[in-house]
Amino acid sequence: MKQTNFDQVTDRTGTYCTQWDYIEDRFGEKNLLPFSVSDTDFKVPTAIIDTLKKRMDHEIFGYTRWNHLSFKGAIQQWYQNRFQSTIETDWVLYSPSVIYSVAKLIELKSERGDYIVMQTPAYDAFFKTITDNQRIIHENPLLFNDGHYTIDFIDLEKRLSHPKTKIFLLCSPHNPTGR
Repeated sequence: MKQTNFDQVTDRTGTYCTQWDYIEDRFGEKNLLPFSVSDTDFKVPTAIIDTLKKRMDHEIFGYTRWNHLSFKGAIQQWYQNRFQSTIETDWVLYSPSVIYSVAKLIELKSERGDYIVMQTPAYDAFFKTITDNQRIIHENPLLFNDGHYTIDFIDLEKRLSHPKTKIFLLCSPHNPTGR
């Protein structure tokens, strides 16, 4: 099987790419390196392309259902292989995106004016998702020592124990620190 070349540079500008084509509308400047989007600039592995081509050969792209054992079983198998963890079938739910799920969690599990604890620096979409839901960002700044980030557990405990704190938004691995 052909290996993915992670050193090959692919210019994605002009392709409606969030990472490269929408820097200015997100940050107010256009000549920045966009380290905030969890995106890839390398080609998809051949096995995935071949699978997509096989599906394309079907030539009918009607609505499909996700709520079936083939889909959920693949997720269960991945968790079992990767983490030796058993995932129950009814734990697997569909979501159109991570940010949508975070927004729904905030909407369902907190009220306007409640605090959401978040470790910073953080993915920029988290800030907007919290404030668009009329919740208050309660930052737990990560400490940067000896070239890596660590959690300030004393500050975290203080923020989590605040009576208005309803949610701790934990991103693991942390974005953007990768820890």
